[in-house]
Amino acid sequence: MMKIIEKTEHLLKLKNGLSLSGLLFPTVWVTGFSGIPLLMIFITMSSSGVERLSCTKIEPKIVSCEMSTSSFMGLVKGELESIQQVKEARVDKIETTDSDGNSTFKQNVFLATNQGDVYLPYQTVKDAELFNKYIQTSVSKLVIEKDNRLANFGSILFQGSFVVIGFAAIYFVFHNLFSVETYIFDKNASILTIKKRGIRVNEVTEKSLSEISEVELKTVHVHKTEHMDSYTWYDVHLLMNVGDSLCLSGGLNREEQQKMADLICSYLDKRSH
Repeated sequence: MMKIIEKTEHLLKLKNGLSLSGLLFPTVWVTGFSGIPLLMIFITMSSSGVERLSCTKIEPKIVSCEMSTSSFMGLVKGELESIQQVKEARVDKIETTDSDGNSTFKQNVFLATNQGDVYLPYQTVKDAELFNKYIQTSVSKLVIEKDNRLANFGSILFQGSFVVIGFAAIYFVFHNLFSVETYIFDKNASILTIKKRGIRVNEVTEKSLSEISEVELKTVHVHKTEHMDSYTWYDVHLLMNVGDSLCLSGGLNREEQQKMADLICSYLDKRSH
C-alpha cells in the first residue's frame, strides 16, 4: 500500500511499503521450506562429533580410562572425564516401554571401579564385551572411538538443499514483495524521482513532471482458478506523453486507490479518470 511520507506545496513524497499480507506467504514459505530444515541442520550438527574411550592398564587386571566427547562436527570439545581403578565393564538391562507403549528393554553400559559404577552413555553391549576381553589380555591400551560426522554429513547436505531452494525462491520469485519504492514529486525542480530498493534492485531514476499527461486508476479483473477465487485489483498509473505508463501502487480497496490517484492528480494539476 502506498503511503504519504511528506506533502508540501512544492514537494510530494510517496512510498510503497512492505505489505504484511504480501509478506505472509513468503514468510510461511521460508519458515516451512527453509526454516525447519535449517533447524534440523543445527540439531544434526550439534549431535555430530566424536565419542572416545581411551584406556591404559596400570595393573594386569586394573585400568585407567579417559572419556572425551565433541559436538558440532568435532569443533566443540566436551570435558575430559577421568575414570580410575576400572575392573570390568558391566551391562544393566532395564525394562521400559517404546513409543507404542509396548514393553521393551534398554541396556546401559557401566565401568565398575573401586568407587562404584560409572555410566557410559555412548557405549554399547559390544563395546562392553570388547572391554572385558581387553582386561583378560596382555594388551596395554584400548581405544574405542565413535565418529558419526561422515554419516551425518550426508543428512546435512540433503537438508541444506531445501534451505538453498527456499532462499533461492525468495531471491528469484518473491523478491518483488520485499522491494520498497519511493516516489518524490518535486515541483521546484520539475522532476519525479523514483527510488527502488530491494533484494535484487537498488536504483534511482528521474523523469520530468512535464512528461506526465494523466493519472489513471486501472481496474484489473483476475479470474477464478482451481486454487484461487476471482478478485478485482486497482492500479494507480501515470500516463506519459510518449505513450508509456508508470504503475505507482496497487490494491484491492478501490476507494483508497482512487484517493491516491486524486491526490497525485490534484498535486500535479493533471486530469484523472
